[in-house]
Amino acid sequence: MMWWWYWVIIVVASLCCVGAAVVLGGRKEEKEFSVGESTIRRMTRLAIEHGAVNLSQGFPNEAPPEALATYGAGALLAGESEATAVEAARKLPKRGDPRDALNQYSFPFGAGCLRRAVSGYYERVWGQRWEPETEITVVLGATEGFAATIRALTKPKDVVAFFEPFHELYPSQVALFYCEARAVTLEPRADGWRFDPRKLDAALRGARLLLYNSPHNPTGHAFDENERAIVARLCAKHGVTVVTDDIYEHVVFRRPHVPLSTIVPRQSLVVVDSISKTCKATGWRVGWVLADEKNTAKIRAVHDQLVACGPTPLQVGVAKYLEEVTAAALNEIADDYAPKRDCLVAALRRVGFDTGPPVDGAYYVFASYDNVKPIKNMSPLDAAMYLTARIKGACAKGRERVRDFLGRGRTTTEMALTSVHLKSHNKSTQVAAVGRHACCVGVTGAGPGL
Repeated sequence: MMWWWYWVIIVVASLCCVGAAVVLGGRKEEKEFSVGESTIRRMTRLAIEHGAVNLSQGFPNEAPPEALATYGAGALLAGESEATAVEAARKLPKRGDPRDALNQYSFPFGAGCLRRAVSGYYERVWGQRWEPETEITVVLGATEGFAATIRALTKPKDVVAFFEPFHELYPSQVALFYCEARAVTLEPRADGWRFDPRKLDAALRGARLLLYNSPHNPTGHAFDENERAIVARLCAKHGVTVVTDDIYEHVVFRRPHVPLSTIVPRQSLVVVDSISKTCKATGWRVGWVLADEKNTAKIRAVHDQLVACGPTPLQVGVAKYLEEVTAAALNEIADDYAPKRDCLVAALRRVGFDTGPPVDGAYYVFASYDNVKPIKNMSPLDAAMYLTARIKGACAKGRERVRDFLGRGRTTTEMALTSVHLKSHNKSTQVAAVGRHACCVGVTGAGPGL
């Protein structure tokens, strides 16, 4: 009779081992996302190493508005944003004044003066009223704004959709929080970069978020009224929350910019913005996230755990600037970039690049190098490396399918690695950029082999 119990024990133990093997085996088969170095930042490093003109990373080589710098310095040195640089310097010996609270923590969700200034800015510029206390969160630039938003509004395996070609931030952050990336392709046509509404409809089915960027990085496409209406309608149909990336809102060339937030219900909307591009102050890391009260509470909770708060004196400086900036000053931003765009496009065409549809906004040119020797047969990364080292112009490789970017499959040719984006920030610099299989850069007078 004892043998009966012996066999029961063996069977139970075997089943436990099989179950453990299945669980552990399943874990081994899971593909983990490893966050590596940004390709864009890598090209910036190489540009410095080779003394190349840096067309790879989205920052200008010009100073921010004088008023913004002055207000920030006043807040940092004198404890008040109104102080001039001279007045701030005079107060330096008085450092340690217990009344100077501008170099300490602000509220986790942002200094009150900046949240009020952001609210006033949106009401004045876009005709929208956002409540400073319950709908505005100050973050460390748009990058942290997206991270906090995606983490707050999704759970693992949720679907997050966006348009491709894409900025590398989108698929990286989606994967970082164990969500599924789903891309909708923008195709180059004579009248601009266009998407198929049927494909967007399919991509949004079962999705949690849509990341929307206009003007689009890296194509420079500004979504028109019809496209905005389609996006809003399909998101409403599928119950998808739209997260808008508005950092290029004041760099639109051919027509006035209209934010998607003007037609999407607030309960299905999150707006991410910053001063980085508008004020040419990418190093300040001051941005904000706008959402309804329910979503704001979630985003603030994540933000508090990620960074505690943004830099207080810079928040105060930005607040003062937003209170005073005029519509004319904002309009001058696109006026300043337009001739630089024209200069870059003309230079690219002269050396054989196809610059594609007209660039509507931002400061990118997404150009094909299919007919450019000696790089036409190179991969995007190889071409970018060659151009940086030999032509002395750094750019970033072109677009990839999402699965290729995340290392989940082999590269598909044609649309997978077809184009490349370049940025020009100096009117006097003529550069050649790249497209299919890589990216090309030329400087004034061209370079070896071009």
